[in-house]
Amino acid sequence: MLIDPVTGDITKIDTRKREFTGALRRALVLRDQQCRTPWCNAPIAHLDHAHPYAKGGHTSAGNGTGLCARCNYTKENPGWHHTPASPSTRNITTPTGHTYQSQAPPITPNLNRRT
Repeated sequence: MLIDPVTGDITKIDTRKREFTGALRRALVLRDQQCRTPWCNAPIAHLDHAHPYAKGGHTSAGNGTGLCARCNYTKENPGWHHTPASPSTRNITTPTGHTYQSQAPPITPNLNRRT
């Protein structure tokens, strides 16, 4: 990953890589914090592609998803679909056709909150 030293923007990522490693892995774990499947809340065990790598999905923050092992294996079954809606939002469709939206939690606490 190359980062512009002035702006701090990511300028290039090696998209030929299949595994989420290094800084990208740490960023995804920090962003997702726990399994992204709604109501699961298990610790992240796997980082996987929302749009499968085998079907052209890129190894990127926008396509990476933190999941527990059970949910990652489950999503490979027929009828399950994880679709990136934004870099931090996933639409998860079940075999029954129900779609749920999974939003990554905020990384920093709300500093403007009044108590």
